[in-house]
Amino acid sequence: MTTKPAPLERDWSRGARSFSHPSPVLFSPHRGDPEAPEVILCHGMGESPERARDRWPQLCSLPVHLIAPAGPFPHEVRRDDTLRIGHAWYLYDGSRDLFKESLDRAAAWLRAAVLETEETAGLHPSARALVGHSQGAYFGFVAALGNQDLFSHLAAVAGRLEEEFVAAALAHGGSLETLIVHGREDRAVSAEAAHRSAGALKAAGYPVTVRLLPGGHGIRPDRDETVTAWLRRAWGL
Repeated sequence: MTTKPAPLERDWSRGARSFSHPSPVLFSPHRGDPEAPEVILCHGMGESPERARDRWPQLCSLPVHLIAPAGPFPHEVRRDDTLRIGHAWYLYDGSRDLFKESLDRAAAWLRAAVLETEETAGLHPSARALVGHSQGAYFGFVAALGNQDLFSHLAAVAGRLEEEFVAAALAHGGSLETLIVHGREDRAVSAEAAHRSAGALKAAGYPVTVRLLPGGHGIRPDRDETVTAWLRRAWGL
């Protein structure tokens, strides 16, 4: 795997100093088949492309192109006596406006990063799936529903659909196939939120599958197996 920088210009003036720097993209092509399907893997809050890849071994073993981008916003992660800078897909300070604006900017950046990566590598994927966990799933709903010409499939794991942020997509409907995977004992995002998300999509005419699994919020082997099996069936792999 190689790390490819993708440019992102960011200028946030809401009481914080402006900043601008590239967000890395971890890229692994399926060699020999430029038309193989493609998985775009979106990590959770404060995570990194490398951590995301390592937590989805079955998914990353599929015969597909893999793009694992870093969320475009730096996120400080403190654990015990350690400190590291991870990545996030949106900014939230209690303001819905900032939440929505940062989600939209990240979705626009992701689209550009995916297309640039494909053009550079000479890829023409037959289909694309966004797989997001936690914050990556929150973001994934917005990015995939807002770019249905790009994404044919979405797997949202331990996240929730913010209906007001995708009102146009829900009003007009579409063909995005969605898998919602959630832990029954998830204390960060309730399992009921998964049912509400599925209900909103179904009401708008989207094909949705829901899988409730034992356990809480984290990525476990059964989540990896469930998403991988779903894509295998969808793409005939």
